[in-house]
Order: sequence, then C-alpha cells, then structure tokens
Amino acid sequence: MDGRVHGIDVSHNNGAIDWDAASDAGIQFAFAKVSQGCDPTKPWYADTRFAENWPAMLDAGILRGGYHFIGPPLATMPQANWMDDIHSQIDHFLDLLGPLQPGDLPPVLDLENGDNPGRWQSLITADRAGALALVRELIVYTAAQSGVTPILYTGNFWTGELGDPSAVGDNMPFAANPLWLSQYPCVHTPVPLPGQPGKTDSGEAASFDEYALKLDGRTPLHMPALWGGKDNPNWTFWQFSAFGKIPAISPNVLDLDVFNGSLAQLEALTIPAPPAG
Repeated sequence: MDGRVHGIDVSHNNGAIDWDAASDAGIQFAFAKVSQGCDPTKPWYADTRFAENWPAMLDAGILRGGYHFIGPPLATMPQANWMDDIHSQIDHFLDLLGPLQPGDLPPVLDLENGDNPGRWQSLITADRAGALALVRELIVYTAAQSGVTPILYTGNFWTGELGDPSAVGDNMPFAANPLWLSQYPCVHTPVPLPGQPGKTDSGEAASFDEYALKLDGRTPLHMPALWGGKDNPNWTFWQFSAFGKIPAISPNVLDLDVFNGSLAQLEALTIPAPPAG
C-alpha cells in the first residue's frame, strides 16, 4: 500500500454530506467549494453548501480546505478594468472563507475553464500572454491577500488550453505552489450511474478500495512541465475520480482524492499555530 492519505472534495452539487460518516470511512482531509467566478448575479457565485460544510468538517476532525472556481473577466467589463474582476472574485472568495485557523489547509484556486469555456477559449486564442496574465494575477493576488501560498487545482486547462506554461518563458513561476492534479485513469469498463438512465461513469475508480487495487503507488499522467513533467513529477494532491461511491457519506457521486505523503506531511502543509507567548 502506498500509504497516501484519503480525501474528498465537495460542492453544492453533492448535496448534504455526513461528515462524521466521512471521518469513520477514513477520510482525513476534504476541500469544500466556497465560490465561483466574478458575477454576483449567478447562483454559483457563493456555494450554497459551504456555510454548513466548513464547520462540519472541523467538528468531524477532518483537515479542511476551501476552493474558488476561477472565472474570466465579465464580457461587459472594459479590458482596462479586467484586473478589477480578478481582484473582486478573490476578495469575495477570501471574505466567505474567513480567517484561516491553525490546522486549516491553504486556500485553493480551481484553475479550469468551466465557469465560461467559450470566453476562456476566445481570450486564449486572441492573446495567450494576456490570458496567462489573468491567471497569474489570480494566483499572485490570492497569495498577497491571504498571506498564504495557495494550492493550485488544475488539469487539461493548464497543460492543454493554456499551453503548459513555463516559469521563465511564460512568467508563471509557481512550481512551489502545491499542485492538486485532476486526472482520471480508466480502471474498469464504464458502468451505469444509479438514478441516471442512459448515463455511465468514465471508468475511473469508484472507491478507495478500487484505487488500492488499480492505482496504488502510481503517478498521475499528463503532469504539467512546471511541476516536473512525466520524468520528475512533483504533485501534492491527486483527484483520481469524479464518480466515487461512498453511500455512508452521500447518496450522490463524490470526487475522490489522495495526498502524496503521510498524514504528518499533510499536517505540515496546514496553517501553523502562532508562536507561544
């Protein structure tokens, strides 16, 4: 067994989570969605389950973190003011997250295009350097406002659409940011999803038992070059499934994750206690 620590990540899409059951099932860390994008008229601007998930994770003894799903500047915003939209969404995220306590995980930026795929694609196509500047500012501003190096969640958005940017050539010097990689190896023939006629999973591991059988000790594929690429992979978290099934925690499918290290190493990543005295 690789000894990696088990975790999940959740949002309003997962419904109510039984966090005590999660702890009993061996979940030792979790990330909860806090916010998304910069448009306050959208229902996902603030996640409707965060207020209950955040304290419940702590009460269950689970190491907790909160994430913001990034969005591009609004189409109605003049380009000269795009950074205002970048800053406003991070300010909103950190306001909802509140002051981090000792033992909390660093804030997470969910770097993907799902908030507005068409707009992200048009921005990248028209001016890749300008699109990278937006992503760079999201990371830099989060670090400056929170005082903490944020965890970066990403997958194909980074390696594909953004062109796998480099630290020097593209001015994306974030190799020291912990990487949470989304990558789902197919380990079984796709099976129907309960209660969703005609739909199947994508063949990714449905449980930590299946992870142990099929993925134990493996490294995610498609590693970004910034974090070592395939030859020297340096990942911190791996979201290996979006179709996890743990009925005691939730009747809905869950995202399943592992931490690349021991529990003591995970705890070392959390916000430290202030010096005594």
